[in-house]
Amino acid sequence: MRKGGRLAGWFKRRRRLAAGLAAILLALPVVAAQSRGADSTDFRATYAITLGGTVIGHASAQSRFTGSSYAAAIRGSTSGVSRMVTDATAELAGTGRIAGRQVLPSSFRLETMERGFGTYVRMAMQAGRVTDVVAVPSLSKAPDRIPVRESHKTDVVDPLSAFLVPMDRPGQPPGRLACNRRIKVFDGWTRFDVELTFKGMKAVDGGSDTYAGQVVVCGLKVIPIAGHRLGGDALDDLVDNERIEVWLVPIDKTALLVPFRIVIGTRWGDLVVYATRFTTSASSQRASIN
Repeated sequence: MRKGGRLAGWFKRRRRLAAGLAAILLALPVVAAQSRGADSTDFRATYAITLGGTVIGHASAQSRFTGSSYAAAIRGSTSGVSRMVTDATAELAGTGRIAGRQVLPSSFRLETMERGFGTYVRMAMQAGRVTDVVAVPSLSKAPDRIPVRESHKTDVVDPLSAFLVPMDRPGQPPGRLACNRRIKVFDGWTRFDVELTFKGMKAVDGGSDTYAGQVVVCGLKVIPIAGHRLGGDALDDLVDNERIEVWLVPIDKTALLVPFRIVIGTRWGDLVVYATRFTTSASSQRASIN
């Protein structure tokens, strides 16, 4: 098999999990949650996606956090600039609220398209429990597949909200507490844990249109729980990969951290998503009287 065919197959087998974990096909136009009389913060960013140093895609991001609520939609694409990468698009959307250091999603949607093959997920959630889910295509039946049970859909978050990292208070310097956590994720097909561990701190200064300040670097490990096949290789490069890390930075005026850079080591070189523009702005909304 040609090298390009092997790499295309790698992306095909991992497109659902990769979309959730790294938001690799990133573009985040976020719809504001409705919360009268509350302060809101808008977050805007653009990202580049590279493989082995070659740009294979771009993304843009916009988000708004109002009071304790959030709502988000993710869009992005990669381009088949060579035989190594196929054209693909992805859209994610989600809503929910932040309760202390806990993220409580209420809805999630995912759509991907690659070479005419699409996937779709619609999920409703309440208090960390999945109350309704539609995922197309359904998982194929296989004797070595770990079944997804109702217990796997409790105390979980969706892939989009998995990378909203709440801190205790706005302006709190990021540190070990941002990383030392285990996040339970359900993407509509599979249940897996994302384990973050502290690797260190870095200082970045990207200029006026990007983030400048301290970055906390977390190592990332994927732990499959259910929905995967024991005899399959769809998760191998993620589960056994010690070269996955995420750089987290604070969103100004909020107690949230979000990814600034994500690195996934592959046999074809590092797959990197990094911010080229990263800005926030805050506003105050007055309550209206009808």
